[in-house]
Amino acid sequence: MALVGWMVIGALVVAGVMSWRMQRYPGGWRYAFALQYVAERRDLDAARRALRGLRDQAARERETASGSVELAELAHQGRIDAARARLVALKNPGTGLLRDSVGGLWLYEHVLEARADGRAAQYPLHQVSIRDEYSPKVGHVYLALPAGRQQMVSVALDEATSETEVRAFVVKVANAAADAKAAKAERLAKIPQAEAELRKVTADTSGPEQARQRLADLTARQKSDARIPRARRELDAARDRWEKLTGHRPQ
Repeated sequence: MALVGWMVIGALVVAGVMSWRMQRYPGGWRYAFALQYVAERRDLDAARRALRGLRDQAARERETASGSVELAELAHQGRIDAARARLVALKNPGTGLLRDSVGGLWLYEHVLEARADGRAAQYPLHQVSIRDEYSPKVGHVYLALPAGRQQMVSVALDEATSETEVRAFVVKVANAAADAKAAKAERLAKIPQAEAELRKVTADTSGPEQARQRLADLTARQKSDARIPRARRELDAARDRWEKLTGHRPQ
């Protein structure tokens, strides 16, 4: 940048500082800059700083207390969400992770998925029975489904899928179904306790209530705090002194 450009910028900065100072200490050049009125300017600044400091402190205290209320409410809602999630998982554990698959059958933690004739359906493991038969090139897997119907899934036997693999899969499904029946009974037994825990957690609003009470106490304490009104009166007095000196009242 050329020297002239820097000079223009410097002049603008100086002009801005001078304008700000004239507004801060109104009444004319000498009151804003002359050493003769340093004490008066310091008197005005001290009163301003005192009030601003008390206001900033009060605002920080309110912000902290309000933040505590928000955190307490979030924590309470988090406990409710966790208790509700546990209850939902007991009532409906969902599909779960994939354990194994063969042909058109996929064994998940809690369901068996069967795909045949271009259609796929999932069945709760605790409601499924399985058996198998074999011909030289095809394994026939029969499923007894929850509604009493049966479904056959044919698995081609070749180098990619052997009869041994299909048999092992059928055994795995049968064992998983037996485990699922026991797991369902355990889940059902836990549901009343989980429902009670959800009600308890929902009703326990002590954390947010205490945080809101602390905020209310702080607000009341600040309203009765005489320091800010006193600092405001002292600033008004400093303004009065400046106005008496210059004929202009500062902000």
